[in-house]
Amino acid sequence: MPSALLDHHLAVPDEASSTQAAEAVDILERFLRQHPDVQGASVTLTADDSDTTLEIPGPALRLLVDILAQIANGNAVTVAPVHAELTTQQAADILNVSRPYLVKLLEERRLPYRRVGNRRRVLLADLIAYKRIDDSERRAVADALTAEAQRLGIDY
Repeated sequence: MPSALLDHHLAVPDEASSTQAAEAVDILERFLRQHPDVQGASVTLTADDSDTTLEIPGPALRLLVDILAQIANGNAVTVAPVHAELTTQQAADILNVSRPYLVKLLEERRLPYRRVGNRRRVLLADLIAYKRIDDSERRAVADALTAEAQRLGIDY
């Protein structure tokens, strides 16, 4: 995504980072399974001869697991606040569609936006909500097509 907002702290993993992230995910997921109602956790960071302990709140701990899981899969990761406003190009990049198609979605009121001068801005939270619904609808259609193909005995 060529967005200054989203590229600010873009983590692009190498193979060693992906392996370390996978190990960390295993440990953190095991911890969260053993302590499902945890409100936070102490983490000790060790570098050279010094240790630092910090408290990580529960929601951040769960987010950390998600971030590490993406890195373990070799995906680049960035973090942005949900109240961030995106340009139409940034929003299109996230949805993996063309900017004109995104503008069409905005004009059809399928996705909320606001105008800043003559420019459109989309809230990241609104974009995420739209993407979840759209992904769910696409999965339902794909499942229906698969079921129909199986019913008709069509092999892929």
